[in-house]
Amino acid sequence: MENESRIVNAVADKIKRGRSFLVSAHVNLEGDALGSGLALYFLLKKLGKKATVCNNDATPAIYRFLPGHEVIRHVLHENESFDAALIADCSDSTRAGRVKDYLSRAKCIINIDHHVSNTFFGDINWVDAAASSACEMLYKLCRNLSVMDQDIALCLYTGIFTDTGKFTYASTTADTHRIVSDLLKYKVEPSFVQEKLISTCEPEDLAFIGRLMTHLKLDAKKKVCWCLISEWEEKAFDTTEVIFSVMRLLKGVEVFVLFKQVGKDKVRVNFRSRSRVDVNHIAQFFGGGGHKRASGTTVDGNLPAVERKVMAFVKHYTNTK
Repeated sequence: MENESRIVNAVADKIKRGRSFLVSAHVNLEGDALGSGLALYFLLKKLGKKATVCNNDATPAIYRFLPGHEVIRHVLHENESFDAALIADCSDSTRAGRVKDYLSRAKCIINIDHHVSNTFFGDINWVDAAASSACEMLYKLCRNLSVMDQDIALCLYTGIFTDTGKFTYASTTADTHRIVSDLLKYKVEPSFVQEKLISTCEPEDLAFIGRLMTHLKLDAKKKVCWCLISEWEEKAFDTTEVIFSVMRLLKGVEVFVLFKQVGKDKVRVNFRSRSRVDVNHIAQFFGGGGHKRASGTTVDGNLPAVERKVMAFVKHYTNTK
């Protein structure tokens, strides 16, 4: 706790002393990446700073209810430079995509992250693998700087809501609920966020998920469940988490794996675990990373070959735990 307070103070001091800031997050944006980036934007603006939010990818339609999403840029001008770059929810600088090439324009890189796989790429590294989300961490920064309003609260709430699996994942703690309780004082409406992020399926989406559920695979001990998607199409909402939420209904299964063919010879593999298995270790073995309970990677090869290779390791690793 003392060490965290020291790092938060160091981040706050850099913000107080600086005038211009670059804000970014990881590729494949989701609630915590967008919520933390936009919360930082509003925090900096309220302190009278110049803030530029630049992400590699476009903001998914599902998150365009977040205040400030329209200020996000995807390229910088040649002459733009910054006193510091605040990179949130990003385990490695390469995960920022093309924004990585802009980091040299900042005098200081501040790495704010909760992934256990973080590579400590910053000049200041505030990494807390026990935190439920980057947004939970940024709440502490806002309190340190005595800055909070409805826009910041909504962004932080959204990030915490999504990264905790609607407050159901093991990373959800008493501190998480205390923070959310305070955010609700700023007129954040949980029903509004729930409606924007959950009630988004079209009938054909549910039909697609239903077809997948009839082709689930289980290992002999029924500890691992996995599913194959030969042609993956990104949806306006997070289909991946919907699929995992249904798979989690299976009693006794510890590890869940989703294979998605995303290119001719590329397969995206997402891992989730219930409580015992560190799927970050599995993802790292295949060049990826993330959290102990939620991780992912991209593996070269066709779907059957990647399935055989990955599942051989997953089954062996799970059965040794």
